Amino acid sequence: MRPRTIRPRALAALALLPAGLLVGGCGIQSTDVIAVGGPASAQALPPRVDSTVLYFVGPDGLMPVIRPGVRPSLPLLFAGPDKNEKAAGMRTELPQIQGGLKMGVADGMVTVGLGQDVSGLTPLAQRQIACTVVQSVARGGSVRVTILGTGAPSSLSPLACET
Repeated sequence: MRPRTIRPRALAALALLPAGLLVGGCGIQSTDVIAVGGPASAQALPPRVDSTVLYFVGPDGLMPVIRPGVRPSLPLLFAGPDKNEKAAGMRTELPQIQGGLKMGVADGMVTVGLGQDVSGLTPLAQRQIACTVVQSVARGGSVRVTILGTGAPSSLSPLACET
């Protein structure tokens, strides 16, 4: 019996077979990105008692900024991020303050009074105020915040801090 020889064409076809299987991908279809919620967030250091916590808008949403010293938080918040915070990608959605700032606390409710129309505040700007106020009054406790101005109350009042 005479041994069979493999022809060069058949040998080339056998050599290309694994490459063809890889290109075929075994029937696995590509998919789009599937959204499963917002990114995880954490506060790396708890705020010290002798610090002021402000909330600015970062690359991934609302983020706390801890500044040393105890100072009135609302004027600092409306002044916006400092140069180091801006360099880190922080910004604010709050407008320039045109009137006075007032804050009152009663029965688990904080009222923030701005001497200007607040109906145009974006939801993110309202959350900046609410979270900063909650940190300054209750250090993360459960209080609700109402923002009042010269016009109607803000559209999301009363607010809780949900970062």
